[in-house]
Amino acid sequence: MKGSQSGMPPKRLSPRMWEFFVFRYGGIVLFVHLTMIVLYFLSEDKDVALPVIVMLVAWIAMTSISISEYVRLKKNMRLSKVVLEDNLLIIDDKAYKPEEVDRIVSISLQHALDKFYLYIVEIRTVDNGRYLFLDKPMNWKFESPTIRLMKKQPLFASKVVSESLSKNGFASLADTDS
Repeated sequence: MKGSQSGMPPKRLSPRMWEFFVFRYGGIVLFVHLTMIVLYFLSEDKDVALPVIVMLVAWIAMTSISISEYVRLKKNMRLSKVVLEDNLLIIDDKAYKPEEVDRIVSISLQHALDKFYLYIVEIRTVDNGRYLFLDKPMNWKFESPTIRLMKKQPLFASKVVSESLSKNGFASLADTDS
């Protein structure tokens, strides 16, 4: 994965867990912090203890929620590390050529982690391999950035299923036909 012959740098498609949780809960923590800073400067009593305590509680709460979700994800599904390099998909350190990939589909998983949707991408290979990985946050049109990128790749565009699937909970991922 060092360099690519066509000049395209390797593109990691699956976000790291830290990225996933920052995108998921970073806005909440940022909102709490900004609110506490504004309230601190607007208040007549400049006691710094209360804002610091509230900000620490926000960090601790979001960290504990993130850890519990991470444990639940690891318990319920095996997530793969996927990198797009040149004309290859590298899945868990194994390279797949476009002709070895059967299909690529976006799945929105309802009620997997509480009431929020979980967006994942499924890659099926011709040797019946099935790989799941977390998708990056949707854009403002609710389009998968991974699917958009794969549609731009000439060799993988035909493998992308244009319609995204919606499933309910982790148990629905056990289905072999989707």
